[in-house]
Amino acid sequence: MTHKQRWQIGLALALAASIVRADAAVDVSFDADKVGGPPSKFEPVIGDWYVSEQQGARALLVDGAKWRQGVPSASLADQAKRLYGERYAEFLDGVKAFAFFPLAVYQGDCSGEHLTLSMRFYPIAGRIDQAAGLAWSVAPDGSYLGARANALEDNLLFFRVVRGKRTILENVRGVHTATRAWHTFQVSLHGKALAVELDGKPRLKRQLEASAQGRCGLWSKADSQVLFDDFTVARNPPAPK
Repeated sequence: MTHKQRWQIGLALALAASIVRADAAVDVSFDADKVGGPPSKFEPVIGDWYVSEQQGARALLVDGAKWRQGVPSASLADQAKRLYGERYAEFLDGVKAFAFFPLAVYQGDCSGEHLTLSMRFYPIAGRIDQAAGLAWSVAPDGSYLGARANALEDNLLFFRVVRGKRTILENVRGVHTATRAWHTFQVSLHGKALAVELDGKPRLKRQLEASAQGRCGLWSKADSQVLFDDFTVARNPPAPK
């Protein structure tokens, strides 16, 4: 075998490996995390988040029982440095304005032109809200896009949050989400195309102003007490038409 042939085979193997990595899903569970402790793969920047074992799963609980108008994490500066490096001060300025929306930012990579985010959630309690959602394009200034379900409202929302102010971009009515039951939630982002599914049923489709970029994470609201599990990040280009 010539040197050129070996190089060509090596290149082909490297390309094949990169394709596998690009399409592979990253699954995040909390089975190895300590009950009562923080999640190992998320930065809970707003709200009270800790690992809990209930409803047949070891999962991440957002606990709004002690909700105090969205108090930022006590270690927010260190978390911001881990997430955004030298730009952490910009993130601090933006995220401190989040008075109403608990947010746990995923430490891993959420980049990609074709991105699918998914998770399971279980609404436990909450007098004001029982909300669970996904956030993406979490920028260094703390702004982001999100979609959520809510067991106290028969709707599904797509929204933008900038410096703590939420702007609802679309409200899909007639979407029932039962409390005290497990649900699946998925956000698919293909270029500027957004699709949201709840319990495997398509609920929202629309075009975005720009492709997804930045970080992603788990989202909630106010006094919600919700379990989150089986968070997944996948990069799957759509099948050719």
